[in-house]
Amino acid sequence: MEMNNQDIFIHSFSPIFPREIYSQDELVKWTLAAHSKSENLQGRKVKEDLLKRIAVKSSTISKRYSECPDVSHEWADGKIYRLTQETPYGSDIKIRGAFFLEKAITRIRECYEAKDLPDHFIHVTCTGYVSPSPPQYFFAGKKSPPAITHAYHMGCYASLPAIRLARALAGEAETVDVFHNEICSLHLDLKEHTPEQIVVQTLFADGHIQYRINSERKGYKVLGIKEKIIPDSLRDMSWIPSSHGMEMTLSREVPNKVGEQILNFIKELALEQGIDFADLVQNSIFAIHPGGPKIIDAVQANLGLRDDQVSESKKVLFERGNMSSATLPHVWCEVMKKNYSPGTLVVSLAFGPGITVFGGLFEVV
Repeated sequence: MEMNNQDIFIHSFSPIFPREIYSQDELVKWTLAAHSKSENLQGRKVKEDLLKRIAVKSSTISKRYSECPDVSHEWADGKIYRLTQETPYGSDIKIRGAFFLEKAITRIRECYEAKDLPDHFIHVTCTGYVSPSPPQYFFAGKKSPPAITHAYHMGCYASLPAIRLARALAGEAETVDVFHNEICSLHLDLKEHTPEQIVVQTLFADGHIQYRINSERKGYKVLGIKEKIIPDSLRDMSWIPSSHGMEMTLSREVPNKVGEQILNFIKELALEQGIDFADLVQNSIFAIHPGGPKIIDAVQANLGLRDDQVSESKKVLFERGNMSSATLPHVWCEVMKKNYSPGTLVVSLAFGPGITVFGGLFEVV
């Protein structure tokens, strides 16, 4: 049930890209070398050739952005992945947190150098937890700082709960900005070499984005938001703090379980909004969080979508990788660039621990 009936609109997207950009082949090579170096320091070996066959291919992701500079450094000189006998898994979570804080403040500052401050600021991340938070550090010195809400640890679907929060705040704040800081490169887990881990570590990337939500009629009108936890899926995806960053589990069953549920989920979303299901599937644009290529394919196959209906999702995955919660807003930005006709419906889908399916229905205005 929605908490506020006031119409709100999402607009003014500002993607912020990290300075470092690498080809997928470069990052895969470096990631596997990091695993090999870590194991060698402990008198063990990994089979890089085997791991390479498992890694996400450059035909799916061409390049990824990274805030972490270690790809171009010697192992002993790395900032996060300083691999030595004393630190075979890299820096501890305290150092990683300090790095996140520095970079997140910088990206927020860059965004607001020539931008009016909002009344309320929602900060979204699942890759860095520091208190005081990056927006608290940045806005503390401003004459009229916004109120700040922190929307943390929800994973890849967090943009939709953030919009739900903004909708609830619409009655007391004229403008609400949502800002995503995701630095996934801080959480390369060198202790695990399973196929699932190698997929995760060659899939995720860094990215940031800001957008505004208010009653100004432009961009997307928010029609509805829905969530559902897939039965018997709690162990298929997790995101847990550990001594050397966040540890993720991602089962190979995730695409299948999402695919099995997505048809009924969209039917329920259409029913709740009083929209014909067949018309929604046939004529809408689908902004799908690219948790991986198999996720997009599973949704497309089970709903019978055309390639043009999911093209922006595949474009973002190919050009930027999976940037966790920042990814879906990047897809919204790409859809907006296409200048679809007013009235076009956009179905947004994202997935995270639970396994939770989150859906949003927007209308181009």
